[in-house]
Amino acid sequence: MATFQVDLRGMVDLLARNLYSGPRVYVRELLQNAVDAIAARAHDEPDCPRRVTLTLDGPRLTCHDTGIGLDEEEMRTFLSTIGASSKRDELGLERVGYLGQFGIGLLSCFMVSEEITVASRSARTPDAPTVGWRGSTDGTYAVLPPGEDVPALDAPGTTVVLNARLGESWVEPGTVRALVDEFGSLLPVRIEVRSPGATTYHGSEPAPWEMSRHEAREWCRTHLGVTPFDLVDLDVPAAGLRGLAVIMPTASPTQQAHHTVSVKRMLVSRSAQKLTPEWAYFARVVADARHLRLTASRETLVDDELLGATREAIGTAVRDWLERLRHTAPTRMEEFVRSHAVGLCAVAVHDPMMLDLVAHHVPLETTEGPRSLTALADLVRLGRQVRYTRTVDQYRALADVASAQGIVLVDAGHSYEEELLQAVRTHPGVLGGVVFDLVDPGELLDVLEPCTPAEEAQAADLLLVAARALGSQGCQVVLRRFAPAALPALYLPDPDLAGQQVARSGAEAARTVGSVWSDLLGVADPFATSSPPRLVLNRSNPLVARLVTSVDEVVLTQVLRGLYVQSLLSGHQVLGPTERAWAAQTLHTLLERAVGPGGRGDEQEPPPPAAC
Repeated sequence: MATFQVDLRGMVDLLARNLYSGPRVYVRELLQNAVDAIAARAHDEPDCPRRVTLTLDGPRLTCHDTGIGLDEEEMRTFLSTIGASSKRDELGLERVGYLGQFGIGLLSCFMVSEEITVASRSARTPDAPTVGWRGSTDGTYAVLPPGEDVPALDAPGTTVVLNARLGESWVEPGTVRALVDEFGSLLPVRIEVRSPGATTYHGSEPAPWEMSRHEAREWCRTHLGVTPFDLVDLDVPAAGLRGLAVIMPTASPTQQAHHTVSVKRMLVSRSAQKLTPEWAYFARVVADARHLRLTASRETLVDDELLGATREAIGTAVRDWLERLRHTAPTRMEEFVRSHAVGLCAVAVHDPMMLDLVAHHVPLETTEGPRSLTALADLVRLGRQVRYTRTVDQYRALADVASAQGIVLVDAGHSYEEELLQAVRTHPGVLGGVVFDLVDPGELLDVLEPCTPAEEAQAADLLLVAARALGSQGCQVVLRRFAPAALPALYLPDPDLAGQQVARSGAEAARTVGSVWSDLLGVADPFATSSPPRLVLNRSNPLVARLVTSVDEVVLTQVLRGLYVQSLLSGHQVLGPTERAWAAQTLHTLLERAVGPGGRGDEQEPPPPAAC
């Protein structure tokens, strides 16, 4: 059986340059191997020294640790075999308690150095000699026996020497110190960085979840760039996770949440994902986890069952925080809702728990003032009629009249509000079975006070003139009494205003094509049975009362068209070419009557002929 032929140089280049996100991770890998070596020695010698020293001298970087070290056989096994790892037990299984598990971390150093030299002295054997190893980016390596080009170490531990490429910026003292701070500030060892003229100390810093609340907030301002709305303690024993859920002051569910995660106190990522449920878009996790698995590059978490269970546990902690806030700090809860109203509504459309929260705390604009869904449901139980509009314009057009007739109108024309009302139908338990219907102009017309038979007879001529004046727009004119009396007319569009506009704009095409397509495809006009828009004249208004007794059809036509245009504008409806012509004619007539033919307001001239 043939064996695979491996281009070792290509393999080294592939792993060193493509496994990792960039050269910066070489510092993390050096620290990781050093800390793991110290942890292994501490298992046998609890009082062993715990130090890592990085020395910078021009292009040379030396990393020394006081860990368990390696003997010659281990050098050959672990440093000369890609994928071998010293962090395994006798059965080859990964041992817990170590940062690295894959045995390829040292290869990251080839991104900044053409050659890596390792000198190590084992702590397992008294008076063990120092052995060495030298590897190159061309795929060659050599194990150096004791005394052969290997400087003797005076105590157990390991020294790694990198001879960086000329001009390599990643080994400059300032860069190395910044990377040590980023990756290793929480590590439980003393890290010393030496360079000509300066020595700094790092590591052993407290984590945010180990700080006071004031200190943790300052940490968030410094490292996350935000002042948290609140901080939630996290403790997930199964994952060995401890940390904080930072409740953001503002956030959007459409933006991917980035979490700061360390594993065994070594930073893994500041942009980790999938640590919170999608509904908890406003939470950012800052935590350390001992048992969550890492990918080979150790820059992301493996999305396995344990991570899924951890995500659920974090979600539960955030839910519990919300419940506590609802019951113990209602003012703070209202502040949180105001900051996240749109995002909460977006999530609530698909999440029953969030729907319940939104139903209690997110106010909608209504004719009774701002009201939550639960407050509106209470009004329904008291016998009040509650209806909603799909657009802000329709709400503005109908609000005064609906309110005067005792109907509670809800403006559902903003983001996600109509979807929320539909979600209540899908989850009836949220409001105890109460649902809300779209406003029906026909229903609103029914609650307006009808005129007496005598008034209807008196207005018969007016309604005939109105039918001729507005018939081209497909608008019916009816007479009612309603409050407020100052409003002369009310425009009631079909609930599907967009459909009416489409039907109206396509009317000419439909007349041209006839029934060819319906005969061919068996498709009926989708708007054939929809209610026509109505212009409701208010018999209680003095102007309308005067129109009823007028006999001048030219004047009636122009005034009716003016009222029609005024009603459209009040409802923020779009004016077509005909309506714009009527509006211009009405304005022209008003100006002419105000000025008069000789420039005086008391001299009038007949109005121009009405437009067809």
